[in-house]
Amino acid sequence: MPVSGSDNAYTFTMPSYPATVEARYEKIPHPITFATPANGTLALSAAGTPLASGAKLAPGTVVTITAVPAAGYRMASGYPKARITDSNIYEVEVRPVSGRDNTYTFTVPDFQIAGITVVVQYEKIPYAVSFTAPANGTLALDTAGTKLASGAKLIPGTQVTLTAVPDVGYQMVSGYPKVKPYNGPEAPLQATPVDGRDNTYTFTMPDYSVEVEVKYEKIPQAVTFADPANGTLALSVNGNPLTSGDKLAFFKEVTITATPDEGCQMVFGSLKVFGNDEIGKEIIVPLEKGNGATCFLMPAFEVKVEVRFERSPAAQSSETRLSSLSYQVGGETAKSIPGFLASTIAYDVVLPSTTSRSATLTLSGQPVDTKATVAPTAATVQLVDGKAKATLVVTAEDGQAKRTYAVNFTVAPQPVCYVTIQQPEGGTISVSYKKEGKEVVVKSGDAVPQNIELNLANTALQNYEFKEYSVDGSSQTAETVNIGTCLSKTITAAFTQESSVPPEEAATIGTPAVPKEKNGQDMNVPTDDNPIVIIPDAVSLPSDTELSSLRLVKEDIEDSEKKAEIEEKAEAAAQDAGIAPDAPKIVMEVTLVKVTTKISSDNETTTTAVTPVQPSDIVTVRIPYPEGINRDQHNIVIIHLRSDGVVDVYSEAKGNLILKEDYMEISVASFSPFVVSYTPKSGPVDPGYPDTPDTPDTPTSNASVEGGMAVWTSANALHIRADRPAEAWVVGLSGASRARFAVVPGETRYALPAGVYLVRTADQTYKVRIRN
Repeated sequence: MPVSGSDNAYTFTMPSYPATVEARYEKIPHPITFATPANGTLALSAAGTPLASGAKLAPGTVVTITAVPAAGYRMASGYPKARITDSNIYEVEVRPVSGRDNTYTFTVPDFQIAGITVVVQYEKIPYAVSFTAPANGTLALDTAGTKLASGAKLIPGTQVTLTAVPDVGYQMVSGYPKVKPYNGPEAPLQATPVDGRDNTYTFTMPDYSVEVEVKYEKIPQAVTFADPANGTLALSVNGNPLTSGDKLAFFKEVTITATPDEGCQMVFGSLKVFGNDEIGKEIIVPLEKGNGATCFLMPAFEVKVEVRFERSPAAQSSETRLSSLSYQVGGETAKSIPGFLASTIAYDVVLPSTTSRSATLTLSGQPVDTKATVAPTAATVQLVDGKAKATLVVTAEDGQAKRTYAVNFTVAPQPVCYVTIQQPEGGTISVSYKKEGKEVVVKSGDAVPQNIELNLANTALQNYEFKEYSVDGSSQTAETVNIGTCLSKTITAAFTQESSVPPEEAATIGTPAVPKEKNGQDMNVPTDDNPIVIIPDAVSLPSDTELSSLRLVKEDIEDSEKKAEIEEKAEAAAQDAGIAPDAPKIVMEVTLVKVTTKISSDNETTTTAVTPVQPSDIVTVRIPYPEGINRDQHNIVIIHLRSDGVVDVYSEAKGNLILKEDYMEISVASFSPFVVSYTPKSGPVDPGYPDTPDTPDTPTSNASVEGGMAVWTSANALHIRADRPAEAWVVGLSGASRARFAVVPGETRYALPAGVYLVRTADQTYKVRIRN
């Protein structure tokens, strides 16, 4: 037993047998202490046995530490620690266990120590705060005076200071700055302004990553305006009306509505938007047109909008034209009249064959002048056997001028008959039929309605006399043929020679066709008052025809009825070509014929056959100038009334008429009546007066809103652009009136011969020169 008061001393009583004294030693154990940490747990174990704080372990014992942080926390850097008890300097190495989260180990040291104290410390997990440099200003973040870079990580609860400074002339967009989750579902945070510090905000860092965003905009500027006399001025943005002095953001689209009072109109050029820039210079803001409205984009300075109105001229408009004309079949959707022109008052409309032959039709139209009235006289009609006529009467503002538009409706007939026309020897025949009072020309191969009557006409060539017609092989002299219900008709005729033409006199028939001249040589010039035809190549020859047998025959039309009919057609074509109605016209029949001489079987007699033909391609025709007419003193137009009903107009302005010194040249693919129209050219022009440009003024984007009038010329035409109906009066320099016509809103074109004129319209007088 131990000896009291003496270290390491023991006593025992010797027994009655031999005894062996033995002593054993062990390493001194060390106490292991630890405490429960905040924001997590701490547990120790040795060889799988949990340890309580204060447990003593022998040196060399491996101790396992299990340290689990609470949610939102992590182990602070440098922890866990195994310190020598009562020492803040010496520590035992702690190592993490591979493959086991939150698990560490250390070994109890083998030297004299007071013990081991295990310590852990947890901290909140930091999150990133990101931002980008905004346009038109700056953005900076800091914490406790320390500047932050985008992507810096902060502990939740950290106060962040946000400094957002806009550039000069800019301000923060409403609702900014924004502190929003970075790709997360959390709600945005509120950035709180700092009292007494402009452009400074703070927010507390949450437990998730955030993105800071600011946006700047131009400082809104005021727009002012006042109600003008004789009208109203209103401004709006996106349909919301503005009051004078309202402030608008940069580049906002502002709509202007300028409405004159009854009997008033906008003063030309008076509508404008203006203001001063940063240096005080006056700036005119451009106006734009879109969707029928006038608007402007708000600039970065205050602006003022002005407009003036004036009393409209007292004269009332005589405009009676329609700007649109449409029809409706029953309850179907209304359709525009095909080929509608304001100046054309009569139309023929063919309705689909599927249309009910007793359907109800309604005609409607919109007048060019809104002050004109449309009386729907007979505007609603019912088809009778597939036909009906509807009319609209337009009365001008002055109550005097009237215009009646008439539309003939016809349901397409079914079935049809195909007509073949065979031109005979010795003359030509033409076929036509009446359709609602008009003559319709029929070409070979055309389909015509069944149960109609065809009208036949003929023209005999020189030394020939008409004998009879032949319809499907049956002879007749009647000048009409009833189609009936047949599907085809073949029509020809026979002409007899009044006297035999000897071969030596065949050359007296017309003028021979000639080949195309060689390059650089102009040999084919008419030598008398008869035209010649130039065949460019063999492709242009009619089938089975030699060039030597072709001749061109020109005859003056003496039949008064036929001449009147041709002149009537030429009159309409001349008006469309800009030729004055009273301009002189020369009517001629030009026919290409094949002259064939036949010898009798006994070689005793010969006969000459003259057969009308048409070229198989385009040929050139040279026509001598009529007596007293030349290219230097006259404006010349040639009108070709083709047998298929189409009218071709040739003029220098169109580029299809060549005027040589001795003749006029055109290119044709068929032969039928020609009309030569000519008007004297104007006298010499004052050399001191500048020419009117041949191109129109450059239009401004707000011309039609501001109002006004523009006048310019082009080849053989006068152009007027107006914002309201007016009347134009054209006089020559001698004072003689040349034309009076209505001017409609938009552009009006009026054909005039070359010359110098005075144009009076809208209380303004313009001097213009028109060229060919």
